[in-house]
Amino acid sequence: MKALSLTFLLQLSLLPVFAQDSLYCVDVQQMDFKQCDAFNQDIEGKKMIMIGEEHHQVVNSILQTELLIYLNQQFGVRHLLIEFGRAEAYLYNQYLQTGEEWYLNHTFQGFNQYKEFFTYWKKLYDYNMGLDNSKKLVVHGLDFEREPGLSASLSKLLEAYADHPQVKNLQDTLKMRLDTIGVERDTKAYIYHLRKSIPSLALPEGENKKVIDYIISNNAFLDNLRDENMAQTFMALDSTDEVYLGQFGAVHAIMYNNSMLMSKLNSHERYHDKILAVHMYRGDLTRSNILDSVSPCSNYLYKINPSNKQLGDFRYRGHWIFYSKNGAYYTTEQ
Repeated sequence: MKALSLTFLLQLSLLPVFAQDSLYCVDVQQMDFKQCDAFNQDIEGKKMIMIGEEHHQVVNSILQTELLIYLNQQFGVRHLLIEFGRAEAYLYNQYLQTGEEWYLNHTFQGFNQYKEFFTYWKKLYDYNMGLDNSKKLVVHGLDFEREPGLSASLSKLLEAYADHPQVKNLQDTLKMRLDTIGVERDTKAYIYHLRKSIPSLALPEGENKKVIDYIISNNAFLDNLRDENMAQTFMALDSTDEVYLGQFGAVHAIMYNNSMLMSKLNSHERYHDKILAVHMYRGDLTRSNILDSVSPCSNYLYKINPSNKQLGDFRYRGHWIFYSKNGAYYTTEQ
């Protein structure tokens, strides 16, 4: 009978197991955040919902997609912040607008051929197509520029000036960089080169030039100021009362480390106590698998109780835990 009860529990998409602890079992294939009363209460009044992920897990794309769709439907959230640069964000935005897989193929995860990644971005695209223009999803890159996104986005943007002979030379260089991805080189130095060469082209004013200038003006490649630059970039784009969903590596989403993005924003008067941090944990990477004892569920969402002697220290990372006991890593196309 006990075994039958446990099976029934695991089949439910979200179930408040211990209401006093705000714990919800999660079926990652059928997420239903509507039933997470405590989680929804915590979202109210927040400026940002920050996900601290462990990179390269399949569940990262699932949670990003499902939570963004849910937040858009229930709270009007349409802005996604990513741990990549402005060029990467351009590729995502173009994909959301056009559905052309060329753009996804030249993102970092697409270029690495992560199969599951494509599935959930396709779901975001389909969802976005059904939204009114005022509610369309928008991606913002806060981090430094990387390849292949940098060269791919600039190459695509420069197509509008294909008749310009100097543009043709620059496009040839960008194509060479794309064709030789994997060769070690200095992206920072290349951005400096672009900052010098592109203005000399005297491109006509327009949307493409505006985006090109925005990409190459990104200063986030200064590694010793990485989180500071991300914080400044976010505050510069945050000119409205809209709410943001951010997904970054776990270290950037730590609450109590003043050198990290999450803490920097939280210490700012505008964002203090306006950020909800959810940290993701994979079972076989968590200290002594202590989180296994919280629930029999393979995946769960749990609000940290600081008075819990075993789990209270997790509050130094965030407010909630998203736990995946046997989280799988991305697989690649063969």
